[in-house]
Amino acid sequence: MNFKVSDLVELLNTEYSFYLQEDWDNSGFQIGNYEDEVGGILLALDLTVDSINYAIQNNINCILTHHPLFFEKIQNLQVNSDLYKKLELLMQNNVNVISIHTPLDIHPNGVNKFLADKCFLSNKEVFIDYKEGYGYGIIGSIENDTFKNYLAKLKNSFKFPMLYYGNTDNIISKIAVLGGSGAFSIKNAISKKADLLISSDFKYHDIQLALENNLKIIDLGHYESEIFGLLSLKEFFINKNINLKILIYENNIFKRNIF
Repeated sequence: MNFKVSDLVELLNTEYSFYLQEDWDNSGFQIGNYEDEVGGILLALDLTVDSINYAIQNNINCILTHHPLFFEKIQNLQVNSDLYKKLELLMQNNVNVISIHTPLDIHPNGVNKFLADKCFLSNKEVFIDYKEGYGYGIIGSIENDTFKNYLAKLKNSFKFPMLYYGNTDNIISKIAVLGGSGAFSIKNAISKKADLLISSDFKYHDIQLALENNLKIIDLGHYESEIFGLLSLKEFFINKNINLKILIYENNIFKRNIF
């Protein structure tokens, strides 16, 4: 029996409940043909010309992204624009695109579950309530440790550079993690008496607010904090015995470079 794009959309919708997505989100089927047989799945945070070409080179006709292809209202489409180039490349090569954004953010085994595991958290619970028992981020604990020692453990766990703010001699134990842009959650972390918030995309005054309230900050980078969501998707497909080529595209243009 052929596994069609429509079957893939239904499978994802059954597990990740697209109806739970935020009003501003656009998760779900983006472009392609529901009747196409799925010839492999590429998991990517973002749809770029490079990621599309990577799928084509690997004979994959379905890309599953975290960030939607169509997010903001399209008012025009210039032939030299990146969006036009992407759409042209997708249509010329019969590549389908599905996106799963906030449903993956709030899923119990999604972005934040894997992030919390990488941060060694125990006693985990939802950080910020959303609806129907779902929520954003995870708050948990570690055994009392200095911020300095914990940073060393994270460096070994993540294998990439990170920014941090706060006194490294202080003892920490209660930690909140939130994949993606987490500045909005600073007040939540303060109210829940977290010692540390691990997320991304903090501005100067966000950090000031946190530090003035004894909340330390680690900025992993947006890409770096969400890449684990792709691992959770691959694990989901494996557990569902989806016998297809499934690759993860990690050469993202937004990956942080430090010199």
